[in-house]
Amino acid sequence: MNLLQKGRGLLRDVRTYWKTPPAGKYMTFREIAAYSVGGMGAYSIFTMAQALLLSTTNVIIGNTIGIQPMHMYVMYLISVITNIPLTMVRANMVDNVRYKGGKYRPYLLRTGVPTVLISLAFVFTPYQSVGYIWRCVLIFLYNFGLQFYYNFFYDAYENLIHVLSPDSQERTNATAVKSMIYSFSPTVTNFVTPLIANKVANGNMYDLRVYQWLYPFIAVVGVGLIILVYARTEEKIVVAKTHPMKIRFRDALREVAKNKYFWIISLAGWLGFLETCTYVILQWLYNYAHLCTAEQYSFITLIRGTAYGWGMLIAPFAIKRWGKKKVLIATNLFNVLFLALVYPLMGSIWTVLLCMYFNSIADSFILVLTPAIQADIRDYQHYKSGERIDGMFGAVAMIGSFVTMATSSVLPAVYEKYGIYSGNGYENMYDILYDTNTLFKLVGVLVILSAVGAALNTVPYFFYDFTETKQKAVIRVLQIRAMFEDYGNGVLTDEDMRSTMEMIHAAKDCAAAGKPAPAPRGHGKAARAAKRQAAAAQEEYEISLAVLKELERFETPEGQARLAWANGVCERGLPGIAGASEEELRAAQTLPTQTREERHIRKQAVEDAKLALRCRKAALRYYPDGVPAFDEAALEALYEKEAALAEEKRALLSAGDRARLKTVSAEQRALSKEIKTATLAHQHFAESTKVVTEAKKYLTQAACYEKFGELHSRYQESAAGTARPQEES
Repeated sequence: MNLLQKGRGLLRDVRTYWKTPPAGKYMTFREIAAYSVGGMGAYSIFTMAQALLLSTTNVIIGNTIGIQPMHMYVMYLISVITNIPLTMVRANMVDNVRYKGGKYRPYLLRTGVPTVLISLAFVFTPYQSVGYIWRCVLIFLYNFGLQFYYNFFYDAYENLIHVLSPDSQERTNATAVKSMIYSFSPTVTNFVTPLIANKVANGNMYDLRVYQWLYPFIAVVGVGLIILVYARTEEKIVVAKTHPMKIRFRDALREVAKNKYFWIISLAGWLGFLETCTYVILQWLYNYAHLCTAEQYSFITLIRGTAYGWGMLIAPFAIKRWGKKKVLIATNLFNVLFLALVYPLMGSIWTVLLCMYFNSIADSFILVLTPAIQADIRDYQHYKSGERIDGMFGAVAMIGSFVTMATSSVLPAVYEKYGIYSGNGYENMYDILYDTNTLFKLVGVLVILSAVGAALNTVPYFFYDFTETKQKAVIRVLQIRAMFEDYGNGVLTDEDMRSTMEMIHAAKDCAAAGKPAPAPRGHGKAARAAKRQAAAAQEEYEISLAVLKELERFETPEGQARLAWANGVCERGLPGIAGASEEELRAAQTLPTQTREERHIRKQAVEDAKLALRCRKAALRYYPDGVPAFDEAALEALYEKEAALAEEKRALLSAGDRARLKTVSAEQRALSKEIKTATLAHQHFAESTKVVTEAKKYLTQAACYEKFGELHSRYQESAAGTARPQEES
């Protein structure tokens, strides 16, 4: 009866909040549905591309097309290296986007469609009609395209949830719904693939004819559903309306590199590289050991696919109760257990399925946890740096590519040790796995390696301490900063002002009430409810302290010390950039470090002194005769002219006016060169004057915070129904 009532309540909520988000939330049910259903299309395209990407274990490239394992490894190394500059390009595009659609939405179609086209070209290429060298060249070229477009498309869809809501639990819930729905797509694909293989390739799942039948259908459905995501979602970032969406590549790189949580998550991935060794085991037991029929294997893939739904369903509730860190550690430890159990049970594909089923349940938690944590650490990055940085996380993560290049040699070496190499006496090097003695020995090694990888993956998470409470506090602090920045720029709306001021007043009341009493001891339903209530009160109290600390941050010794630095920099102005000296850095490095407060002051002073030296170096390189002023308005005028010409060109294309179209195209080419020159000049200016820019920004923030009294008066008038217009305040 209780479940029935909850079901009815959910249906009422869906109808009520289909187009309007619930109070205190950001996403409508329609938006969640579009993102989730569209996920089936996204993951259909992911399935296509992932099966074709170069890796040391890609069976299609190795088995079907016949590329030797060590040659695949060399090609993989080259593709990883070439992907590094491509990743930097993608990161710069995301963090400096000028599209009205947001950071990620515009790239769904711009990169999704090319990904589909490259994948189709890959599987329809007649490799057997060309020589071995040309096969390697073609595969490398296709992968070069996939490295850019597929990775961009993957990031665009997966990272979109980071900006659909600033509420961590809401993001987690939406991710869980998305994961449950999108998992239907790979489940169906995995179910259908062996059936198609049985019909067109005598059961060989690695025959390209299987993919030639499957991929065109996936392409049509995938692109159609991605259009749904693009059309029915809206990005929401807690940032001032007038905050510039530009950040220099080096600055973004430097800021992300200081994010400790980013390194914890990255380290976990690097240490756990062996965990995926068992992904091929079920396929091998079917394809080479013939432990089941094609129909049975389709049933096995279908059963295993259903396992992911359990973790996706349970994850939001587990995270809400225990937090992301505890759930992460617990699921990783369960992974170690279930992977280890495969070893004594691998004689039967059904017992292996049982172990892999529970392993998949534990794995499915990661599908919800990973995007939730990635979104949280981006909120933390925004809080620490003052800039919303997203794309650069991928660029910094490329450092891990060098780790991956080293670790990726492990599996080819293991494969080779057990006979998978060119010239092993078989027509296809993988045919040696039809020898069940060799197959089971290799499977046993892969199981052990995978269990070790899962155990190593767990270790870094013990150092992750960005709790749900800290994330909520960060979002409220960002809301306060956005309010003051918009107020200082004259664009603050009454609605945004009331929302933030009410939050501030609630925080003051909560802090004034003092630390809440601990939960009473006891058992039973009433005791559990009391514990939950006490935990919620404690969380709200901690968040309130963070809010009050933010309001007073310019009055603290740390704030006063940096205000003194900012005033000094602004007094010297642009001519003072060349006067930065090593003595200032040494003076900062000798500041006292006895207390936590002193350590923070010293750390900030050292960073500011290093920034001044970097600016001096850039200024002497670009402006040996002194840094001149830069005309920002002229650059913006060029961008506006570019947009106007693009709009006119679209109209001319519709009208078929070829004569004028030719003239506009010529104007665009000339303007593009002019913009390129002006943009480069602006980059040089920004690099040389960043120390002055940062000092001015800090002083502006402090000045805005001093106007809290004015804002409070406006809030009181607004609450009484007599709010003044922005310009009067």
